[in-house]
Amino acid sequence: MDPQVFINVKESELRAKVEQYHTNGWRFVNINGSTVEEGVEVIYSFSKGEPFENLRLVVANGTHLPSVTDLYPNAFFFENETHDLFGTAFDGISIDFGGEFYTVSVPTPMNPASAQAQEALANNTYGAANYGDCEVPEPAAKPAAKADTKADAASAKTATSDTAETTTTTEEA
Repeated sequence: MDPQVFINVKESELRAKVEQYHTNGWRFVNINGSTVEEGVEVIYSFSKGEPFENLRLVVANGTHLPSVTDLYPNAFFFENETHDLFGTAFDGISIDFGGEFYTVSVPTPMNPASAQAQEALANNTYGAANYGDCEVPEPAAKPAAKADTKADAASAKTATSDTAETTTTTEEA
């Protein structure tokens, strides 16, 4: 397999580059996020055979990027995920979960420096999950311990042997 190609782009170039991939018949693969010192590294991956081509940009915390769901509808999953886990917002998502794609115990768990995480920390709500109006069920009881399978097998063998002996004895009589 050929090595992947990474192309550094600016925020202002992103939308035009994604449109070029769409126009040229490239398949959208995914969006990956990673926390870096400067904010969030966002990588858009595309495929048209090998190698994959990746658009790479680093955005500051709190940045809004344009959605690409009008070109690649399946991007809604990755855009919502990147928002919920890293705090990077996407404007114009076709299916926008509004920050509730994942239920997480802390805002933007993959990026504690995001604006959402810093606000929660300042309000002393960092770590307090908001489950909305839904009822949070109690943890399920642990299942009863299973019997020792070797002991069960030995009991079954003894029962079979007793039955076989009884049957043999009955036939002889």
